[in-house]
Amino acid sequence: MLALPLSWPLEGRRVVLIGAGDWLARKLTLLRRTPASLSVYTPDGGTFDIETEARWPEVEDLHGATLVIVAFDDRSKAERGAALARAAHLPVNVVDFPDLGDFHIPAIIDRGSLSIGVATGGTAPVLARETRRKIEAAVPPSEAFLADFATRLSPSLREAFANVDDRRRVWEAVLDSPAARLAREGKVEAALELARKDIQNPQPRTGVVHLVGAGPGDPELLTLKALRLLSEADVIVYDRLVGDGIMDMARRDCERFYVGKARSNHSVPQDQIHALLVEQARLGKRVVRLKGGDPFVFGRGGEEVEALKAAGIEVHITPGITAALGCAASSGVPLTHRDHAQSVSFITGHAQAPAEKCEAVFGSEGATTKNDGEFDHNPLQLDWDRLAAKNHTLAVYMGVHTAQTISDKLTAHGRDPQTPVLVIENGTRPNEKCRLTRLSLLPDALRADPPQGPALLMIGEVASLYTPTAPELGISL
Repeated sequence: MLALPLSWPLEGRRVVLIGAGDWLARKLTLLRRTPASLSVYTPDGGTFDIETEARWPEVEDLHGATLVIVAFDDRSKAERGAALARAAHLPVNVVDFPDLGDFHIPAIIDRGSLSIGVATGGTAPVLARETRRKIEAAVPPSEAFLADFATRLSPSLREAFANVDDRRRVWEAVLDSPAARLAREGKVEAALELARKDIQNPQPRTGVVHLVGAGPGDPELLTLKALRLLSEADVIVYDRLVGDGIMDMARRDCERFYVGKARSNHSVPQDQIHALLVEQARLGKRVVRLKGGDPFVFGRGGEEVEALKAAGIEVHITPGITAALGCAASSGVPLTHRDHAQSVSFITGHAQAPAEKCEAVFGSEGATTKNDGEFDHNPLQLDWDRLAAKNHTLAVYMGVHTAQTISDKLTAHGRDPQTPVLVIENGTRPNEKCRLTRLSLLPDALRADPPQGPALLMIGEVASLYTPTAPELGISL
């Protein structure tokens, strides 16, 4: 952030304005919507609908003020006003000359006691205004009634709930209650009466777990519901494959547990993840289990649901965009096509290991590779006859280490060795990398340049539709 947005209380305080013309008039319009006492100096004269003094103030005139705003279109006058404020040891905002001031005034969405500021550090005020316009469309004027309701209810909540966490939980329940709906309709008194009754009979907290799909990596591919749950969560338990930037959307004060898994390296075994989810929910917390891609597509979400239900924990599922869909969109290659593929299968290249080797199993979508470029010769108990059919797309998750087996099995069951294969590494992310090859050449291509991030194999005639934007490892089709 170029600047830290702050909220400055003005009730019972004095603000000094020094300026002229429309620039001063605009700031007067803004400040008169606050409870501040205003002292206005207009060295250039002018007519305003407020009492002004047509002179430059002295330093003594500024004593007792809380801040100063200087509004001239002439830089030399703006510099003089800023110097006066500094001589009085007061913070100053200088309109349109941000380098002369100490703080900036953001573009403001005014909803009564709810105010929203949009700031760009003084560098792009037009962008701030355009962003404000978009937010204003999303925050209806009725939120002013809700803000009034919340302001008046706050003392009652503080008295009833001394613990900050308890108070926050009650607030969240109140703002999603019939009382809040009454307030938005302008029936603030009735809303307050209803909310105060509910406060006297609070319901016991019950924990809940949400299994949430984080998508393949791009934060903008989160669903609206996933975004809301992240902002409400008390606890987030997240995987290695959750994309950069997604955790930045979570509530800042929530607890975070990293349980990422990589091949042959479980930071937290699956049974311990189950225990953690149950433990946190039993503490009455709202837990988000954040998983790369979709929880129910090779993400072991089914196992976690079973464990939570067995423990009597309420659990909900929020789907995410699975890796195959995200990678297809970002690479521009369709999974189905009228001329090239009339069906598609999502398969995993990683089979369940024997119980004594369960530490080698990893969940969630994607894989990293061994540095030595070696492959597993895994039996992969799949219906190879069906998967080898022509004009059938295979989206292979976690298939890098079993590429040799996949190539051998498909060709042995009749798939053309010349079938195109697209290797999509870090799909949807800024460092996405695509490599085009053939089915028979796939193992050698991966040995020559092993993926360093999660990779998906797209096998089938549709891969020939890929158009590289940079030199790629592979072949010409």
